[in-house]
Amino acid sequence: MTCAARVAALILALALAPMTVAGDEVPVPRNYGEAMRWYQRVAEAGQPRAQFYYGVILEQGVHGAPDPAAAARWYRAAVEQGYLEAQLRLAALYRAGRGVPRDLAEAARWYGRAADAGSAMARYNLAQMYERGAGVDRVPARALALYEQAAEGGITAARAALAVMYARGAGAERDPVRAMMWLKLAESAGLAVDPTLTAALAAEMSEPERAEADERARAWLERAAARAAARGPGEKPPAGEDGDGGRR
Repeated sequence: MTCAARVAALILALALAPMTVAGDEVPVPRNYGEAMRWYQRVAEAGQPRAQFYYGVILEQGVHGAPDPAAAARWYRAAVEQGYLEAQLRLAALYRAGRGVPRDLAEAARWYGRAADAGSAMARYNLAQMYERGAGVDRVPARALALYEQAAEGGITAARAALAVMYARGAGAERDPVRAMMWLKLAESAGLAVDPTLTAALAAEMSEPERAEADERARAWLERAAARAAARGPGEKPPAGEDGDGGRR
């Protein structure tokens, strides 16, 4: 299924969920074409969730040619009403220069707002920017802390980033055991890791240190499972989304 098709399916599914404007429930659309028109009407009426998803429709070109400039306007409208996911998409547009002038400082500002509101994906993207000094001062320690928070929030890509940072001693004292722990956690999530890094760390570590890395990884996964169980089946993890594809 193409990206546009997945977005279209998501939009129609969300359109079938109850949504209100000014206290009145909006009639549910009966098909895909009606859903597109429905989202536009509800967005124009000021419903922030509809504004966000109508922005997604425009950005992805689900119902015509992609229009990221119009999408940015709808994201901003949703942001003004506190819609968290719209902050992430607006940041991604500024980071990539799609529909708005490329502005890494503005991207970092929106990622920062979303991170403060609890978005794990925003923390991951902001960590990248602090690690590289893109749009913000380069602060490896800040990047490390944000990657840790992102990993705790369920962003598996943050595990690989943490492994590299601890292996290099970026943002904290070099720690081969912690680096190996994060490599193990990255592998457990199905991420491809650099085999040369794994081999280099293993070569310099003692058997007890390798065992400690394994034990730390096991304990971390147990804590993560406990957090997921505590949330319950109907609750979502901290807000996030797939990677934004921003240029590095």
